[in-house]
Amino acid sequence: MQEHSGDVKPSSARTLGVLAEPEVTAEFAERNGREVGHLLNLADERHDWSVVIEYQDFTAGNGLTPMLDSLAKHRTLRAWDVMVCLTDLPIRFEGRTVVAEVALGEPISLVSLPALGAVNIDRRVRTAVADLGWAMHRHFDPEDDAGEFGPPSLHQSRRIETAVLDDGPIAFRYVSATRLGRGRLLAGMLRANRPWRLVFGLRSAMAAAIATGAFALVTDTIWQLADLLGAPRLTLLMVLSISSMVFWIITQHDLWESPRRDDALERYKASLYNTSTVWSLMIGVVISYVLLFAAVLLAAAFTIDDALLTRTLQHPVTVWDFMEVAWMTTSATLIGGALGSGFESKDDILRAAYGQRERHRRQATDEGE
Repeated sequence: MQEHSGDVKPSSARTLGVLAEPEVTAEFAERNGREVGHLLNLADERHDWSVVIEYQDFTAGNGLTPMLDSLAKHRTLRAWDVMVCLTDLPIRFEGRTVVAEVALGEPISLVSLPALGAVNIDRRVRTAVADLGWAMHRHFDPEDDAGEFGPPSLHQSRRIETAVLDDGPIAFRYVSATRLGRGRLLAGMLRANRPWRLVFGLRSAMAAAIATGAFALVTDTIWQLADLLGAPRLTLLMVLSISSMVFWIITQHDLWESPRRDDALERYKASLYNTSTVWSLMIGVVISYVLLFAAVLLAAAFTIDDALLTRTLQHPVTVWDFMEVAWMTTSATLIGGALGSGFESKDDILRAAYGQRERHRRQATDEGE
């Protein structure tokens, strides 16, 4: 809690409620909640600010407007002075990437985390939440003589433009200022997906690949093939195995989004979702491939005799020959062993698909109602 010097004391308590979607966004909120309270108390010496964090599924893919009534009831029920909602879903409006929206008649705002990008995300989240909370408090609190509404982190950013709306339930909308907003949005979506978690969903597949690789390593045909193919064709085989794995996951779990052709917004969202899904799965499978390669290379170093490998290949062997054998074995076992097995954690794989997450939240919201 912020300490106040001299005779200045907080005249009353104020509460900022942060409503965060579970999983990805919840972790951001948990890490930054205390820092947000500290920033608010630094900005406002007349009040004693506290931050309350709650987790709840809500469908933010279409922005703040469809949810405003239910969010206003939630804020009143919790007796929060201001409310900031955090979503990991991208939001589009008239061809622009939406960073944040602020309601007209309620101290409620919505922040889309992917629109903040992938770099320094913690600092950007806590600054945006604290600035929005403080700006809404000054705008709606009758005790404050607020001038123009303006969260500094959003108003002063060169990458963000402000739209002041004349009618409707949204008072302010902050959108990406450049065409690079799509690239920044995709980077933020990849960061929110945390593709490295896919490794845990592929545990059983990797176990099957390692078991298959153990048998392949003792086969001299694999040694000869690895030596004959060389680096260019081994690279091509690696790309083929990784691509096959990604294609297998997408088809097995129905992760590809097929939008209605007559809806431009749905087509754009499907394009974003599919691109982020493919890249997330690609990163996760590449990490799994590297780990599998390390395990196979270590096994090769312990199980393959130098003299036997030299006699089989008919030339002196080096460390590179062992790496080629491990490289060939990893690619072959990823296709043959992993693709033929199941996946231990379906949830970890489904989290890589934005469309799946959005449908799950809509279903959870409908069941809650």
